Amino acid sequence: MSHLSPDEFVDAAEGVLDARRAAHLETCVACRGQAAQVAGALSAARDAEIPEPSPLYWGHLSARVRDAVAHETIVPAWRAVWSRSFGTHRLVPVASVLALAGAVVVSGLMVREGRVAIPIEHAAVVPPSVEAGAADDSEAWQMLTSVAADTPMEEAHAAGMGMPAGAIDRAVQRMTPDELHALEQLLQTELHKAGD
Repeated sequence: MSHLSPDEFVDAAEGVLDARRAAHLETCVACRGQAAQVAGALSAARDAEIPEPSPLYWGHLSARVRDAVAHETIVPAWRAVWSRSFGTHRLVPVASVLALAGAVVVSGLMVREGRVAIPIEHAAVVPPSVEAGAADDSEAWQMLTSVAADTPMEEAHAAGMGMPAGAIDRAVQRMTPDELHALEQLLQTELHKAGD
């Protein structure tokens, strides 16, 4: 049989222990000694004179409890778990990584669709007639192309005949898929010629 539990020692000291467990208490020396100590402690507690608390004690205790409860902030369990697991110190790096990933995805989609973002401050104004290519056969266009063909590149830039910044990029962005394919073929042909 097993030894008595702490509750059974108290029951033995108060004289209400089950008969079967009382039989064990009679035969076990260790349990009998422990039961005697518990009985002595209970007897000493009953005999001790405990003074009544001051009449002010209960009022002060009540005020302290009321203040502690009033100043206590109750945090829902889900928020406490959230703040421990995903506090601000962990959210900032995660948010930064997500923002960076979003920027990479958006720029990748823009490049795949053939569009590239151009900063507004670098965009140069191109005259509509030149941009649209409507005046290909006009006399002014023929004169400009003949002058440009005979002028060396260094002198053309000095004369103000250079391309505005980003004009070539914008022109390529406006090309249709067929035009882009034709440009690719021309560039590959020129590269092969230069390599030979």
